[in-house]
Amino acid sequence: MRLAQVVRVPALMVLFAQLLVIPAAPAGAAPPVFYPPVFVESSGDRIDVGSHSSPCVTDWDGDGLKDLILGQFDFGMIRFYPNVGTNDSPLFEGYTLMCADGEPILLPYG
Repeated sequence: MRLAQVVRVPALMVLFAQLLVIPAAPAGAAPPVFYPPVFVESSGDRIDVGSHSSPCVTDWDGDGLKDLILGQFDFGMIRFYPNVGTNDSPLFEGYTLMCADGEPILLPYG
């Protein structure tokens, strides 16, 4: 008699597999449309915080416009890009580092 082999799967792999499950579209629904990627700019230059950035789009300053919050992997700082355009055509002109008690917030990896 052969016993089943136990395979240990890291929790992160299980989570990743769960995220890959895509629900089926309702019958007769149009297929999804995917557009090519675009670079987000601030003051006419591409925003570049190095590898593994963590973007979040939300109305951070309460003005009704969707701002950009962007984490940096390398140094663990968090940038705030206020939207000075509209929600349909956002425009970012510079950033400030997010601070707590006057000091930049640092969220280093590891």
